[in-house]
Amino acid sequence: MQKIIVKKEVLLFLDELITTLVESEYFGFAESAKDYVNKLYDAIYNDLPGLMHHVTPDKLKQYGSYYAKIKSNKRTTWYVFFDKRSNRYFVEFIANNHTPHSAFLNRL
Repeated sequence: MQKIIVKKEVLLFLDELITTLVESEYFGFAESAKDYVNKLYDAIYNDLPGLMHHVTPDKLKQYGSYYAKIKSNKRTTWYVFFDKRSNRYFVEFIANNHTPHSAFLNRL
């Protein structure tokens, strides 16, 4: 059985993302933003082991040895950075294709 362990900072980021999405008017209602973030949680906790894992480029290794892509809609891809040992996945960082952290990945 595989275990997913998510760093506290990632959990805090996802919780705050709900507010950010509403305040930035990506979603008109908090409930829609919650649904969006809940789908990210589900993808991390349920799908991560089955997603294609990519070796993180050297420039981004501080975020984790591997990353996986989660496509949330037509415009947004999330990059989940993690380390893995045996059947354990340690999620260290998350960014999307709209953030400076992923500018390098968007060109791959």
